[in-house]
Amino acid sequence: MSMFSTFMTVLAALLLPGLSSSRETPLEQWEFSRDGESWETVTVPHSINAVDGRTASYYRGQTHYRRSVRVRPGRAAYLRFEGAAQAASVYVNGSLAASHKGGYTPFLVPLRDFLQPGDNVVEVVCDNSVDLEMIPISSDFNKNNGLHNPMSLLEFGKLYLCPGAYGPYRLHLTQTSVSQERAEARIEACVVNVGKRDRQVTARIVLRDARGRAVWRGRQRVSVPAGGTGAVSVNLAVDAPHLWDGLKDPYLYTVEVRVGRDAARSEVGFRYFRMDPDEGFFLNGRPYPLRGVSMHQDLEGKASALTREDFDRDYEIVRELGCNFLRLAHYPHNDYAFRLCDRMGIIVQTEVSWVNVCGERATDAYFENIHEQMHDMITSLYNHPSICFWGMWNELDSWGNIPVYQGRLDARRVVDETARLYDYAKSLDDTRSVGLTDDSVFGRDFYTELKADYYSENRYHGWYYEYDDFSGLTGTMSWIHDHMGVTNLSEYGVGINPFCHSWQGSDIRRYRDDRRHMEAYGNRSHESHVQQICAMPWLNFTSLWILFDFAVADRKEGFLDSDDGVNYVENPARLYTNDKGLVTRDRQTKKDVFYLYKAWWNSTEETVYITERRLRKRPAGSSFTLTAYSNARTLTLLRDGVPVRTMEGSGEISGVIWKFDGLEMGDAGTTFELVSDTGTRDSVRFEPL
Repeated sequence: MSMFSTFMTVLAALLLPGLSSSRETPLEQWEFSRDGESWETVTVPHSINAVDGRTASYYRGQTHYRRSVRVRPGRAAYLRFEGAAQAASVYVNGSLAASHKGGYTPFLVPLRDFLQPGDNVVEVVCDNSVDLEMIPISSDFNKNNGLHNPMSLLEFGKLYLCPGAYGPYRLHLTQTSVSQERAEARIEACVVNVGKRDRQVTARIVLRDARGRAVWRGRQRVSVPAGGTGAVSVNLAVDAPHLWDGLKDPYLYTVEVRVGRDAARSEVGFRYFRMDPDEGFFLNGRPYPLRGVSMHQDLEGKASALTREDFDRDYEIVRELGCNFLRLAHYPHNDYAFRLCDRMGIIVQTEVSWVNVCGERATDAYFENIHEQMHDMITSLYNHPSICFWGMWNELDSWGNIPVYQGRLDARRVVDETARLYDYAKSLDDTRSVGLTDDSVFGRDFYTELKADYYSENRYHGWYYEYDDFSGLTGTMSWIHDHMGVTNLSEYGVGINPFCHSWQGSDIRRYRDDRRHMEAYGNRSHESHVQQICAMPWLNFTSLWILFDFAVADRKEGFLDSDDGVNYVENPARLYTNDKGLVTRDRQTKKDVFYLYKAWWNSTEETVYITERRLRKRPAGSSFTLTAYSNARTLTLLRDGVPVRTMEGSGEISGVIWKFDGLEMGDAGTTFELVSDTGTRDSVRFEPL
């Protein structure tokens, strides 16, 4: 079976619902209105910003969704939202049933007090206006509106496992002790009794392996008073567990808790890890450097309202890239994304959307909202073995803390509130690491006092500072390593327009007016960063910014195209986009540097890729260096079919950046071809200018 076929088989397995023994009805068809008066039919996931997200001013305000639902008589019922952005008010038959502030985490709406016989009208008012008491306030990404994640109607009998206390899977598995020899864990759930008499029930728990065979069984008697709840808490142990072992072997068990006629299930994986400030990351006792990319939940024509098919396609690109780590930024993504990471063996950092803003006028309600979103993130994503890191904030710095919102940056409050948030996150989950992401080299007042398990830094040498020089990365990260402890490089990169080129080496530089984002400049930047990362093995994780270009209303840059380095044409389609991605927002073009990282990370496929192939025209007689990205052992260069040179290895630290110097452009066009010792090949043809 091919790797792609295996991957699609895995995806098919993911379609098994988490609430298989209870009734869960997806609510996909809705009426939608921007003004509450004119309505149209839409399918959830949905966002109004799918049509205006890549403009100078995307819509921010209220939108309205409505539909009817019918609940079977005698059933306990809930609406489950996987994410309603950015704030949501839910009305049932005209009465306010719930409000929620936080566009990226699930929440439940109990329906019992609002139902009437027959059809019930549900209306959801989404609001992505600026709210000074809800994160994110300011950000370098669009804060979209809408029901951009799935939602459903849940129905239960009189005795059921609570859908709120332990997240959408209705149970938590806490790994208390895991080794090669033995895995010990605690399973917790909550039983709800909406009947009129007290109940004594038996909770039956089973752990099954990947083939469905029971490897452990347990039971617990639970007292559940009428109209109340009872707690399930059972310890399990498995000898010689089959560990979840990253890309090599992402093995998953399934745990089931059954009470009466109701059952809850969740896939789980046993693994242990640690971070070392000097030796890097360890998975299951062995060194396992985490190298990968950051991702937004964003797509051309859909904004953040991605379907499962969209996730499937995007994560197939992740699989091709071969990375073993993802930073899913700057908010929790759809639960389905984490299920894919579980299945693919990709380790993840996810984070709440506390970005930029912590001002002198910040209210207690603002920090309460941050805690609420941390609670919702951890509770809902708790069982995913792919998640090893919870993130508290990103770039709380003077540049993004626009004073009009909460006043000037309050660095002392940042430190104090970070400590409080850290303790809270640890109280929710003490099995994972909790950290933060800075961009000041911890240079703000008091920032060396920040409380965290790890310290990540976003660095853009050669882009936002130190133009044309990427070499400062090593010194900066070394300082952080020496002063802070466990260190990660959480963002780095430059804007890259894959259709903007120049054949003059002196012209390939960082343009201060931001109109030209040369692909060759992006290549040089990432080549330097890869080589410097190779020389810093103590970095626990690195995640370049970013896998896919994404929409940002505030950016007007990188919009000049040229395939000959002489004629530059404005391309409006590139406006209002952060183009630091390895792949364009429409997923149609993989930039040169995509293949740099594929060659570095994907050991299952041999890569041979010649860069700057979209610079099609060059002056006749001009000399140049041909660069290729390859993980081959040897490469032979052919010019117009004639062998010119063979290289045994790249001759540099990464092993994947190959340089063929002193080549000359012919008068009538020239074809260059590279062939590996195993026969993998790539060719380009350049025409005279």
